[in-house]
Parts: sequence; structure tokens; C-alpha cells
Amino acid sequence: MYITEREQHLLFDEYNTPLHVQRHCNEVARVARILAAALDRHGYHIDVKLVYGAALVHDVVRPWDQHAIEGGKILAGFGFPKEAELVRRHMTYGPFHRVEDLEEIDVLCLADRTVKENHYVGIDIRMDYLLKKPNMTEQKKERINQARESTRLLIHQIEGVLDCTFEQLFS
Repeated sequence: MYITEREQHLLFDEYNTPLHVQRHCNEVARVARILAAALDRHGYHIDVKLVYGAALVHDVVRPWDQHAIEGGKILAGFGFPKEAELVRRHMTYGPFHRVEDLEEIDVLCLADRTVKENHYVGIDIRMDYLLKKPNMTEQKKERINQARESTRLLIHQIEGVLDCTFEQLFS
């Protein structure tokens, strides 16, 4: 059993997920599903429904402290252990697997790192947005810039596998 839009709406209602977060989850889910399906067509064994379901609710309790861990606990309690694990790891995941060994967590994190609010914007615009947030320490800036570089490299490798750019894929 996978999380669908029906379960997403029930969870959003139960946990009062803000509308802008719901829209963000929907766009991350769209991007994740497209990427997972494209990789699957190229011989990767990505569980598209699992990635999509986890993406639909990855930020269900974003206003909470440690929203990824808390969201994972909620999903596990509702009987979605695989989605729970992906949600739990989506904020702290890294480094990515090698392009030959991509897994569902890689797809979820790539989608989340390239979506700003409810639009696919790519890695640079998304990371620049994060760098401008208040209370940004030098340590946080360094982690974000490291994540940008590793993500940019992986995107380039995936584009080679798919023989198209992310912009072409997600437009």
C-alpha cells in the first residue's frame, strides 16, 4: 500500500499543513515522479509509487521542530514504514549514491532540492534562496554550498543517463 492523494489530504487536514507547504509537497511529488519514472525507463529499479507517496507528504508537519523526524514518526504510525523512512531522512540525507546506484531517497532529495515553494527552479535558484534566509550562519552556508556542488554533479550525471536536461524533463 502506498500513500496517495487521498491519504495526503487526510494527513494535511489532520496536521493543519499550511497551504503553501501543501503546494510545495505537490510540486516536489510531481518532480519526483517524473524523475523516478524516467530513471526506471532507463533500467533503474526505482519504486515510483513509493517516491511519489513520500514526496506528497514529506513536509506534512514542516512548521514543527525536526519536521522530518516527526513526519516520519507520523507516517510509521499510519502504517507507511517505507515512506516514513524516506521522509525521516530527507533533510539530512547525503552524500548521494553514485549515479549507477540511485535509490528512492536520492530521487526524493533531488526533487526537494530543486523546488522552491511550488515551482521547479533547479539547484542554483533553490540554494540561493536558502542562503538568503534569516539566521544563516557561516557553517550553514558552507553545508548548503557543499550540497549545491554535490547535487549539481549528480544532476549532470543523471542528465547524461537520460539524454536530456532537468529543465527539459520538468518543464
